[in-house]
Amino acid sequence: MTVCFHLLDALDVIPAPLKGDVMRELDVANERIAQRVQLERLDVVVTPGDFVIPELGLNGFMQSPGLVTITVDPNSPRMSDRERPTRLLGMLAHEMHHVMRMRRGAWAHTLGGRFVSEGLAQCFEEEVGAPTPFYAVALDDETMNRMAERARPLLSATDYDHDAWMFGRKGDPEWPRNTGYSLGYALVKAWLAGKELSAVDAAGVPDTEITDDWLSGRLSIVAASG
Repeated sequence: MTVCFHLLDALDVIPAPLKGDVMRELDVANERIAQRVQLERLDVVVTPGDFVIPELGLNGFMQSPGLVTITVDPNSPRMSDRERPTRLLGMLAHEMHHVMRMRRGAWAHTLGGRFVSEGLAQCFEEEVGAPTPFYAVALDDETMNRMAERARPLLSATDYDHDAWMFGRKGDPEWPRNTGYSLGYALVKAWLAGKELSAVDAAGVPDTEITDDWLSGRLSIVAASG
């Protein structure tokens, strides 16, 4: 058993043509990802729902080291975009990297651990040929610097406000959307470049190895251009 896709749509919420296209596109995405890394014993469940990233019409979640869920919103206008196949590629690659990291025992439930895990997953999206996700480059220079300074003393915290850091607070400029994703991407991108490693190479690297380089001044992070 390698990667097995399972469609859960008992009420036929997803129209048949879209259903077929999405499953084919995920098969192609899996073949592309397998050129970089092959995962064994992984179930990927595809299901309809409206709890998705609005800009994509999709969402992904690693349920466990053996289970990933991909949610498709059949009512989203984004489902008709020509970019849908590459978005599915990026989504699948992102969650697969989380699987790799958890299987290698490197998953951490700290703010710094979240930054590193998300940063690596976003870099892996790029490595398999998906475009840089918009949430990786959501901050301008001033906001990046401000939020980075706020994050530095909290990297080892486990009781941080996850939703505020990762998703922001609507209408509150003090908590921009996708801060954690953008900080993580900038941090990991710089660290990988300095070490000449890929996101696959670094899947098992402890998050503190990366965040300590930042805290010590051996590594600086800057906003990426969207």
